[in-house]
Amino acid sequence: MPPETVDTTAAQAYEDHLVGPIFGPWAQRVVDLANPVPGETVLDVACGTGIGARLAGLRLAPGGHLVSIDNDAGMVAVAERTANIAGPTAGVTFEWHALPAEEPALADGSADLCLCMQGPQFVSDPPAAMAMIHRALKPGGRLAASMWSVISDNKGHYALARALESRGLAPAKKPFSLGDPQAARALITGAGFDIVSFETDELIASFASAEAFVDGVAAGAPATRHALAQLSPADRKDFIADVERLLAPYAQAEGIELPTRAHLVLARR
Repeated sequence: MPPETVDTTAAQAYEDHLVGPIFGPWAQRVVDLANPVPGETVLDVACGTGIGARLAGLRLAPGGHLVSIDNDAGMVAVAERTANIAGPTAGVTFEWHALPAEEPALADGSADLCLCMQGPQFVSDPPAAMAMIHRALKPGGRLAASMWSVISDNKGHYALARALESRGLAPAKKPFSLGDPQAARALITGAGFDIVSFETDELIASFASAEAFVDGVAAGAPATRHALAQLSPADRKDFIADVERLLAPYAQAEGIELPTRAHLVLARR
């Protein structure tokens, strides 16, 4: 699809409102776990707006090569644009492709490392995507992935879900569909990987207010955006008031501090 025909509105909102407080810090954790080194070839699956690629790229010079894919062409367009604005990392080459996670972007056995950050629960066919990643990696190659823990561990989204359910509306559950650690492990091992480490950790996401959190996810988070679109304009003020009440325990003088929890996995082919 030609770049000028791609709608990047939601993807840019994701980058502007959610990468800083939520996805950037978690991406840093995954990249630290993966420990990319100079000269490696890295495949970034479900790359979103490219924060993982940008962080990993800083460690790959000289001679590194990074291939990022996402099935959302808007995300890919923003990822490439944001990386170009940040400036190229000397000695590292980048590729950006709008591709489903189930389709190969590299020759089999050619990647040293695959990153899949908050992607496994969103792809159309998670086992097929994991199988593709397994094939793309060299023997001994690494997979570093993250998946949200159960929704009740992620307090901001849990408040949204409760406020929606109180109105008889369906919340966004897909982001948390691999929250059960056994299910997350089974997806990885089912593709033939050996798990090196598996941990569930917590980071705090800071927002100026509960309303700023609602506005951010309503504009940029794909699954939650569609869930919140069920609200009528007349109910929005009361909905935000309900979310503020539910998030009152996390309020600080300068805003709200929302606990987020995710599984972090390092595995080898």
